[in-house]
Amino acid sequence: MSSVSGQQDVESKPKSLGSPGADHEYEEVLQIIGFGRVQWIVLFAAGLLLMMVINETMGMSYITIVSQCDFEMNSIDKAVMSAASFIGIFCSSYYWGYLSDTIGRRPVLIYTTIAGNFLSLCSTVIPYYWLYVFIRFGVGIFIAGASSTTYAYLGEFFTSRHRPIAINYASLFVGVSTVYVPATAWLILSMDWSVSVTDGFALRPWRLLTICYLLPGVVGTLLLRSLPESPKILMSLHKTEEAFAAVDWIAVTNSGKHLHEFKVHKLRTEDNANGENILLISKSAFTTIKKMWKETLPLLRRPHLLNFVISCTIMCGLFFSSSGMGLWYPEIQNRLGSNAADDSMTVCQVIDASIDQMQANATNKICDDHINTKSYIDTITYGSALIVGYILMGLVINTIGRKASIFIGLTLAGACAIALIFIKDEVAIVVCFCLYLVLPGLCVSILSGAVVDLVPTHLRGKAVCICLMLGRTGSVFGSNIIGVLLESYCSLTFGVFSGFVLVCASLTLLLPI
Repeated sequence: MSSVSGQQDVESKPKSLGSPGADHEYEEVLQIIGFGRVQWIVLFAAGLLLMMVINETMGMSYITIVSQCDFEMNSIDKAVMSAASFIGIFCSSYYWGYLSDTIGRRPVLIYTTIAGNFLSLCSTVIPYYWLYVFIRFGVGIFIAGASSTTYAYLGEFFTSRHRPIAINYASLFVGVSTVYVPATAWLILSMDWSVSVTDGFALRPWRLLTICYLLPGVVGTLLLRSLPESPKILMSLHKTEEAFAAVDWIAVTNSGKHLHEFKVHKLRTEDNANGENILLISKSAFTTIKKMWKETLPLLRRPHLLNFVISCTIMCGLFFSSSGMGLWYPEIQNRLGSNAADDSMTVCQVIDASIDQMQANATNKICDDHINTKSYIDTITYGSALIVGYILMGLVINTIGRKASIFIGLTLAGACAIALIFIKDEVAIVVCFCLYLVLPGLCVSILSGAVVDLVPTHLRGKAVCICLMLGRTGSVFGSNIIGVLLESYCSLTFGVFSGFVLVCASLTLLLPI
């Protein structure tokens, strides 16, 4: 994290003292105060919330395997279970984005995370498939708040110059999660115990795994409670006194000095601030929805429309690739590990062989929910590659820019997806799979940061939430396309995924980022 450390060296000393009696821009005050403890805490809290979201969604890639006997699932049932959280995120992201722009980022983050963690805990004792899927859908509805509002909250504690690096390093926790998920699964699922609750229901280790996955959200929420609301959104809501108090708290925490000691006595408010809080004064659902639509319309008009539509399309492609395929990565690697006797087979040939084996097991009424060691190791390798990728991205993003970073990453990812149709070497397959999943995943945080900068403050929460909401639809489509097509049209599946990524790479060239 040398770039952030470098930032600390540059900004830890005040840039210059303010002019007495003058209004000061918020970012100007951040430069005067300097980088410090608050930014580190915000960065860590944001990272933990993002980690929780990945745990709750991508963690299902293991739970679907080890619960298939308990719930008697086939491939389509697994796809539905994996997609349930993503569908919940899609359904609620817009509302949380609107709410974060209306009442603030911090309360949305805290209360949605608490509710999501509570429902996730409840899911550990659900014995029925469809009820379990419904609860996971509810989890998705609430963790959507952290999924997208986190970026807006985090970005508003950093200056525009260092915002992309901060968002990138918070997203480093996505890589940490991608290691945490298989490592925790390996530890928990290696246990062999069962606690009978009723004649048809028993608690097994995979239910304990869910509790481990929600823990980062608990810690992240506790950290958020020690932090103030984003001063940027407070100014946008005309809460100038609260905004000044929040910035003063940042100044004292970072430097031990109050703002008046920096000769800062007033913050310059934004001209495009929101008006009255319709959610607090209206009891009509129709009026609220009408107000939400009215305040979102600027995103669908010039000068934001074209850039916003392109960003949403690219985000959909990023999730289609990284999450859609990522949800099936442990399953595919599990099949590769189970058919490792012949290393002269392509991925699709191994999948065809695994289908024959599953049909034989079905004939003999055998249910195999075992996960082989290769699946854990390969997924940990993927997560480690993601961590390294975020570190490298933080070092180069300011050098080559956001546009070049996304374009190069997606082009390489598309090439790797095509290669997976033909290559037979086991190591090459793992490398290509990792690159295909890692590179689009890295681009999610870059594009999210770009969206924050492409729109004004009072639209940021909505813009990022809608963009990520539509991105999650890519996860749903990607996961279900694999569930339906992989076993029957394996080569076509990889071709579709490659084509979508390359189209998104081309669209990136149109964005002014």
